[in-house]
Amino acid sequence: MEEAPRRSSTDGFAFFLGMGARKTALELALRDGEEIVARTTVSNDPEGHSTLVSWLEDQGARPKKACVCMEASGDFEKAIAQRLYEEDYRVSVVNPRRIKGYASSQLQRTKTDSADAALIARFGQREDPRPWKPPSASESRLQELTRARQALKKEKTRAQNRLDEAEDKAVRKAHENLLDEIERQIEDLEEEIEEHIEEDSELNDRCSLLETIPGVGLQTAAIVVSELGAPEQFENARQAAAYAGLVPRHRESGTSVRGKPQMSKVGNGRLRRAMYFPAMTALRFNSAVKAFGNRLKERGKEKMVVVGAAMRKLLHICYGVLKSGRPFDPSLHPGT
Repeated sequence: MEEAPRRSSTDGFAFFLGMGARKTALELALRDGEEIVARTTVSNDPEGHSTLVSWLEDQGARPKKACVCMEASGDFEKAIAQRLYEEDYRVSVVNPRRIKGYASSQLQRTKTDSADAALIARFGQREDPRPWKPPSASESRLQELTRARQALKKEKTRAQNRLDEAEDKAVRKAHENLLDEIERQIEDLEEEIEEHIEEDSELNDRCSLLETIPGVGLQTAAIVVSELGAPEQFENARQAAAYAGLVPRHRESGTSVRGKPQMSKVGNGRLRRAMYFPAMTALRFNSAVKAFGNRLKERGKEKMVVVGAAMRKLLHICYGVLKSGRPFDPSLHPGT
């Protein structure tokens, strides 16, 4: 018996809008069937977003007839994704790594904003990316708080480096005072993050699950919850790791050029950086990650390769715990 073709969730839509989002502009390509039927560029601000909605209506691409697909691009896409979602469009926000891979599979040679928008439109039509759902107000607030804390942590490192380099007594005192102020602000933010999580039962449940993983404390759990979002948007743990830029990138060319595998770093840098110190702790105290790391060391892997793999392993575990809704169980994560 012949198997029925898989029905795509985009079946029934006539138009597919591809969008490249930059800080100041949105590049748009509208696809109808197999052809790009319209292109335009609008400003990436509230006025430009209203212009885009009107332009879509003029093209006949109303919410029930059109899907929208865009790359995640450093949060430049967030406001327009929210606006189109509120207008009742089906919106998908896709990891740039997937778009890049699709471009390679299509042998696309041209790299322009216009060509990228057209490619994204075709990707949205043929690959059926998952619909995007905006975070709740509570999740957005948690993300703001955790990002502010991460920014202060970076500033603390810079201030400490300047203090270490300073020789003049007065200059050193100024840097010490600045460090004290930054540390006070970090402490205040951490208290606010903790209070915010306690006030929201859903956030509290998710963070509590993550805290059952050795190596993951509350502040790391808060970053994972706010940056990873709903685990249902990923089909598996590898996709979640790719979203954070934690999958290995191999460099080979023929038989003469072979670079060492490196972390791809194409993805959410905040989530990726948040895994570093917890992974170092997990390599010592998390039985699953420790066993995994020991196997890599036995195979002669360098220290930073082991750390990168531990970061990926730890995020896999975080994803599994959130997806299952169950506390960490080391027997489910053997160190293989």
